[in-house]
Amino acid sequence: MLKITPACLNLSQRIMRERKCFAEINKSRKNMDDLKFKNQRTFYLFPTKLSNSNDLKKEGSNPLLIPSQNEERDKMFDTILQELSAIQQNAPRKVAILGTRHFSYLHQQIVELLTYANVLIGNHVFTSGGAGSGTNAAVIRGALRAEKPDLLTVVLPQSLEKQPSDVRDLLEKVQNVIEMRENDELPLDVASRLCNSDILSRCEHLISFAFHDSIVVLEAASEAKSLNKLVTLLYLD
Repeated sequence: MLKITPACLNLSQRIMRERKCFAEINKSRKNMDDLKFKNQRTFYLFPTKLSNSNDLKKEGSNPLLIPSQNEERDKMFDTILQELSAIQQNAPRKVAILGTRHFSYLHQQIVELLTYANVLIGNHVFTSGGAGSGTNAAVIRGALRAEKPDLLTVVLPQSLEKQPSDVRDLLEKVQNVIEMRENDELPLDVASRLCNSDILSRCEHLISFAFHDSIVVLEAASEAKSLNKLVTLLYLD
């Protein structure tokens, strides 16, 4: 049974206030995508629908389905709170949060919340650049909300000028930005792979948000596993 420490309770209360803010912002949002995942002993988070159902049977564990309907949304945040309580037990540590370039507004909220809490408990968060509606931009927004600029590092796959304009505006608020200008002449997917490898060399724990066809993100998760990093993988489909 997970013990809730006073510090964890205080963190949970702060996150609950954030959740209320998200709820107000999200009143006009409808028909959100489903987020389906399950815990396994390896610390991966998988959806209930896997590409290989035999792997699920071998693990012998039951999936947890969290619908996206309004009346069920609180359960999703409660599950995130449980994950944050577990994260706090090993803080502070260096955590990389990477993911797909485009996903739903609800998923952006979850990434922001998760990042916000990681920074609050003292974890140093690493991420990369990308689209303004993607995982990495949500990570940056969440970290900035925690107002601890020294605990966020953004490693860009190429020079800052190669980033979308909305992301460049966001990066102006970031204290630690590392540009990989030597990759400017490379295709973006190649530069992104090199960037992800650099980020993995700096972290102890990787949290990834991906679809089953998010090739570059899934390759990073596989690389992290081969390096004996702690990996949390959340599928969005």
